[in-house]
Formats: sequence, C-alpha cells, structure tokens
Amino acid sequence: MNSRLYYTSPAKFWTDALPLGNGSLGAMFFSNADFRGIERIALNHETLWTGYPKRTVKEGAFESYERAKRLTAEGKLYEAQKELEENFSTCWSQAYLPLGNLYLDFGASAKKIKNYKRELDLENSLLNCVYKRGDAEMKKEAFISYPAKALVYKISSDRPFGFTLELNCGLQSKSFIKDGILIMEGICPSDSDSYSSKYPCNSLIYSKNEEEQGVSFCCAVKAVTDGECSENGNKLTVKAKKEAVIYLCCDTNYTDSFTLPCQSKKPYRELCLKNLETVSKTEYSKLKSEHTADYKKYYDRVSFSLNKKNENSDIPTDKRLKAFRENQEDFEIYELFYNFARYLMISSSREDTLATNLQGIWSENLKAPWNSNYTVNINTQMNYWCALPCSLKELTRPLTRLTQTLCEKGEETAEAYYHAKGFAAHHNSDIWGFTAPTTGNVQWSYFQGSSGWLCQHLFEYYEYTLDREFLKDTALPIIKKAVEFYLCIVSEDENGKLTVSPAVSPENSFKYGGHSVSLAKSSVIMDTIVFNTLKIYTKACEELNIDDGAYQTARKAMEKFELFKIGSKGQLLEWEKEYEECDEHHRHISHLIGLHPFNIINEKDTPEVFEACKKTLEIRGDDGTGWSLAWKINFYARLKNGEKALKLLNRQLKPVVSRKKSNFNYGDGGGTYPNMFDAHPPFQIDGNFGAAAGINEMLVQSDGKNVYLLPAVPKCWESGSVKGLSVKGNATVDFDWENGKVTCCRLHGNKNLNVFFDNTKL
Repeated sequence: MNSRLYYTSPAKFWTDALPLGNGSLGAMFFSNADFRGIERIALNHETLWTGYPKRTVKEGAFESYERAKRLTAEGKLYEAQKELEENFSTCWSQAYLPLGNLYLDFGASAKKIKNYKRELDLENSLLNCVYKRGDAEMKKEAFISYPAKALVYKISSDRPFGFTLELNCGLQSKSFIKDGILIMEGICPSDSDSYSSKYPCNSLIYSKNEEEQGVSFCCAVKAVTDGECSENGNKLTVKAKKEAVIYLCCDTNYTDSFTLPCQSKKPYRELCLKNLETVSKTEYSKLKSEHTADYKKYYDRVSFSLNKKNENSDIPTDKRLKAFRENQEDFEIYELFYNFARYLMISSSREDTLATNLQGIWSENLKAPWNSNYTVNINTQMNYWCALPCSLKELTRPLTRLTQTLCEKGEETAEAYYHAKGFAAHHNSDIWGFTAPTTGNVQWSYFQGSSGWLCQHLFEYYEYTLDREFLKDTALPIIKKAVEFYLCIVSEDENGKLTVSPAVSPENSFKYGGHSVSLAKSSVIMDTIVFNTLKIYTKACEELNIDDGAYQTARKAMEKFELFKIGSKGQLLEWEKEYEECDEHHRHISHLIGLHPFNIINEKDTPEVFEACKKTLEIRGDDGTGWSLAWKINFYARLKNGEKALKLLNRQLKPVVSRKKSNFNYGDGGGTYPNMFDAHPPFQIDGNFGAAAGINEMLVQSDGKNVYLLPAVPKCWESGSVKGLSVKGNATVDFDWENGKVTCCRLHGNKNLNVFFDNTKL
C-alpha cells in the first residue's frame, strides 16, 4: 500500500502517533486503547511562540565586525572568531511551543482489546481507528479541516459508551466549562531565555510588563452526542448511546510579526467560540466532504508509482520499516514515503498560514530542540524544496511572506551590524522575524547567507510559474535588497577577486593554530550565494527589460568572483585554502550548494568542479542526520548517480526506535520513526521534505528550456509512472517507463519546452 500508514497497536510514544493538520492547527493522535482507557491527542497551533516583536541590536557590533575583518586579514582567525562570538553575536531566536493535550478517559476496564487497527489515509487526510473492547466494537474517525478551521473527531459503537474530556497545558493557562463548552485560555512566555549563552530555550520567562506579554490563546471543545453531556468540574462527561462527535477550535491574538500581542485588537476568544458553534451545528458528513474535497485538490495533482508489488506492502508500517531494513524489495515503501511528505506539506503549510518550522507544526516539547524555529542556513529552505515540483505552488506563499518579513526586519540588522544597505538575515529566525546574528559559535551565528538563499526560492517560483507580476512586484524588490547588502560586505582579495571576508561554512570547522576554527578568509558557500543572488537579480531584470545602474553594477560584480578551487584529493575546497577539517565526515556539505539547490555547477559548464563534487561526497561518506541524508540524495541525483541516490534514500528509511524523551542528537543519526517522521534524531520535518525533493530530482530535472526524464533513476526502478510533476517553464509532465526506457510522455502547459530521455529528444 502506498497511500496509508497503519498499525495494529496504539502509539506508545509521540513519534509513534499519527499527525493531522490544516496548516494552523496540528494534532498527534495516539489512539490509545488499553485497560486504563485514557486516550491522548497532543495539540499544536502555529502561532504559539515565546516572545513578542522587539529590536535586537547589540551595542558596538559594527566595531566588533570591523575588528574581526582586520584580524582575519592578518591571518588571526581564532582571534577574529572570538571577537565575533563575544562582541558581535546577540541571542537565540524565540521558540515554538505546544498547545497541550486533549485527554479522553473511557474508564478503566479489564475487558480485552481485540482486532485493533489504526491508520492514516493519505489520499483523504483521515485518521481511522477500530477495535473491539469485550463485545463492543469501537470506531473512531478524525480530521482537521482547513475550510472549517477545526478538529473533528467522531466516535461510534454498537453499544453505549462514555468518556470524559479534559484539556491540559504546560503554559500559563486555566481550563473551565461555560455553557457546555470546555475552554482553555492561556498565554505564552515573554521569552525563551534567549540571552542564555549556552542553550536555546533554556527556560520559559513570563514578564509582568504589559508590552512584553506573549501571545494569548483560546482553545475550546464541544461534544455532540445522541446521549447526554454534563459538567464535572473542569471536565466534560459524555454518555453516548451509539455516537459522539468532538469539535475543537483554537485561535490566538497573534496578528503579525510587527504587532505586540498586547496591542492586538483581534477578538480571538469570540472568533474561536463562534467558529466552534458554527462547526458543531454543521452535519458531520458535510464537514467531512468539504475537508476531503479541499485536501484532495492538492493531493491528487501528483502521483508516482514504480509498478512493483511486494508482500510486505500489506503489513503494518512499523513492521514494514523493519522488514525493509533487511530486504529492499518493498518498492511501494518509496511511494508511501513520498506521498507522506506531500501529505505533510498540505497539512502544515497553507496559503494563509505561517511557514513550516523545524517540526512543521507538530512539536511535543516545551523546550523544543533548536527551539523548533526557522533555521535558515538550510532547514527552512529544505522544507519547501518539494513544493513546486509537486505542483503545490500555493503552499509556498508562507515562505514568501516569511522572506518579506525578514527583508523588512533585516534592513535594521544590515545597518546596525554592518553599516550596509539592503537587508541581512542570519542563521535563525522566528515568528517575529528575528534577523540578528544568534549567540554561540560563529559556525552558526555568523552566517549572512540566509537572505540570498531565500531569494533563490522567490526566483524559482517565477521559473516554475512564469508569473511576471510576482517577479516584478514581490521577488525583484527583495532580491535587489539582498544584492545591495552583499555588495556592501564583499571586498577584493589579494588577487583582485570579490569575496565575503571573513566567512563561515555552516556548521563546519577546521584545525588552525592549535584551535578548532570556523572562521576563514572566505568560504565557498558564502561566495556562491552572493554570486547566485547577483545572477538571479540580473536574470530578473532581463526578464522584465530593466537595464539600470543597479543591473550594470551587478553584472560587473559577477565577473570578479572566482568561486571554486580543487584540493589535493580532487575534492571541492570549502574555504579559500585547504585546511585540515576537524570532522571530514561532517553532516553539512554547504560548499556544494552550487550543485544543489543552485545550478551553477553542472556537467556541461563546469565539468572539473562537477567531478570534484563527486570526490567531496565520497570523502564525506554516506552517514548523516536525517536532513543531511536528504541533501545527499539531491546531490547524487544532480550528479546523475541513481544508485547512490537510492542508497541514501534506503539509509533515510532505516527504522529508528521511539523513546519517551527525545534524543537530542546534534551529530549523525538519521532514519525514520515508526510514524514515518524523519529522525535527525530528534524529529525534524526537513528530512521528509528533502528526501521527497530528492525523489523528484531522480525522476525529472528541468531548467526552463529543457526537461530531462529519469536523469538519476536506479536500475531496480525499472518500470513506473509519474503524473503531474511541475517543471520549470510553467508546465507539468506525465510519463511512463518500462525496462528503464520512457514509453509514453505527455507535456501539459508550455509546449515550447524540449523533453529529453537519455540525451534523446522525445
């Protein structure tokens, strides 16, 4: 089966539970059914973050930057690094928070549970659970509707049943019942201890200052049954004859990245309760049909099949992953993993929601790993790699809005920290548009490449859609500001070439003067990002027939870059010279950004560098965290090496055991949890999205003029079909292949594109 996750036992841990979401509201269903009778639904809302809008400017930061530049020029890299860490970096970003839990207590029972089954239907975005408790058959069905802005949970049985409903929350909150509705109101912390120098989200701080108040929220639950409901303290008691439907809505006073929560005029309580009233009076069948129709208009756009069946495709998903570790003959598991990524994208990023964070919208911990924030030195970008090829262009709008916010907020950062024009964004961001250099080691804190990297996504949106209005009114103004910033911070090296100096390569380090150092005179990733930003800016100007001073300046600057050098082992150098790396198998491979996601390095235009990328990946090895494995799949696909891409994809599907407490492993690991969430570990959603993007790259690559079918498909994927994949140039492609050869191809949209298979035009 390639369209459902299913299990024959309840979820024990959070990474066993199954996710539902509508872009704003998220829930993890454990579907518990044991002698205790207590069922847990873990809840999230996209706008629950610590903090509030505020300026983050450090006194003397520009002077520190100037000192670090001088020290770097003198070869005092360690001293320059310490200068930036102590006097230039500021604080952590704010943190994403869980809403809490909804508990259903069916009462303890000695009656045995039989015939248990729970499943997530990816085609319809429905969660189902069935089992027998004694002689009573229980059926449960749940979904979170985007049109209705609500969680809907129907429970039915052939015998009378009852349960109590209770909400709990780790944030400052209170629960009570009013007019038969279970309500939980609360407030988020004012800060996540962001100035702690050692750990992100070290503690949660609540301020009594009104202007420092965090986001306020209201969550409300109502049950409708063929029996009766009653109040029991701060719990609802439901006694059903055969059926009960639970409705849950949530809203907050978050308005935007610029408005203090205390100044928000949004009537979030009233909106939440009014929506709950409307939803609870709507026929269940109508809510369900509207939900599935809304969801399927995205999901049904694309399909991918390898035309191979295996007996393991019908076994429970957790057992299936374990079986796949021993024998990779279950080809439908690739389809399942791919479809699950598309499901997660539709469920966590909608046209009018916030961008997906490190965990999408699903997070369990009050002190989440890496603050579950926007990590914009690859992870946030990776979250959206599969969206455009998967024909989900509308769902990239949240990333565009985040980039617009960072552009506006980052102008002050550029001026304060660099005395530069344009806008700057560094390693981390959050719901408030944080753009300052974060605290800690320069290998992450001192990275200015985020703005240019995000601009690449804006230009790719144009490449896929050919939306000239978007290019002119949205993308170009932001790209231009990124160009302005980069032209302020580049300088000429001893050979007269432009470079960013000093620079880092996230999040790697090398040995220098008896120290572990991450700051160099230049880095390939930073110079490549700057060059690429100039490149897409000039391309955008040419598309729009703009030929002004800024365009000419950008063109001349491009001529003064020398991006790539090859080392003694035939590898692509990461910095300006061949330093001894502290960890040659490091998870980050940032200096290959020109190969992917950019297309500066390719076999035709840069053959020697193309070969050096192969050697670099060979030296790095095949291990890595979840997102690192995903990036390597994309690298190998660009290198036309389908066998290695498949090897990394198989490595990504390695089963990882769930644990009570997340293992915050900042090093190697990777794999997949029983619920098919990517394991860094802990859970990070970028690995799911990045691996799906890698599958896209294995199947189809395009450049706006040409479309290449099966550029990196392994031999064992000998037959299959693809429908609806988007390609650059505003078109979609359907095709079939058998015995490794394309047998049928249909191009929809732009008919001027050339379609190739195995260097032959179709």
